[in-house]
Amino acid sequence: MAKSVRSDCIEFRVANPDDYDSVLEFVLKFYYHDEPMNNSYIYDSNPAEDDVEFSVSFVLQGMAVVAEDCHQGKTLVGVSIANPTYPGYVQDLLNAAEQARTRKWRDSLKLLAHLQRSVNILERFNAQKCYDIEIVAVDPDYRGQSIGAKLFEEQFKRAKSLGYPLASADCSSFYSARIAERVGMKCIGKLAYSDYRDEDGVQLFQPSAPHREIQTFVIVL
Repeated sequence: MAKSVRSDCIEFRVANPDDYDSVLEFVLKFYYHDEPMNNSYIYDSNPAEDDVEFSVSFVLQGMAVVAEDCHQGKTLVGVSIANPTYPGYVQDLLNAAEQARTRKWRDSLKLLAHLQRSVNILERFNAQKCYDIEIVAVDPDYRGQSIGAKLFEEQFKRAKSLGYPLASADCSSFYSARIAERVGMKCIGKLAYSDYRDEDGVQLFQPSAPHREIQTFVIVL
């Protein structure tokens, strides 16, 4: 088992386009491996290429934050990536699902559309856009140092600087939901994995405990 690394010099910054490859490598290693929607999909537990491409593309739009250990040569130890939601976003998700290259990404987009439609954040908060935090990942050797919570908080700052009135997160993991609560986000919706099924009645995502539901959180910035 790897030894935990304690560091008193974790620095946070907005990722830039030059970080694209290192962020891609990081999320493949430390996010998708543990993310319940990814590893519990009944047909394939490997990350879908089109899912990864979509998520990491927002590094190029200035919507990602990285954490680095300055004692270890600026080693990347945490990543968070967000994307915008807006009026018409649900339909865009459904349109993208029809064009998805992989079945897994198609089914994931349909689930995301279902979540967005059910909580209806923009209408509920009378907003025209929301900063949706999709990925929060920390190197396991660095967990237990509140890096995940700090990534959320740095994303809130980034969202405010970009003019977003709200930030949200669909927490598919029990642990990410706990962090969202810790940083002051409010849960406005829950969907049990066992309650979501495809058109044929198949439960597509079947994670093990303690990951029993997806919780949607929001914070007014």
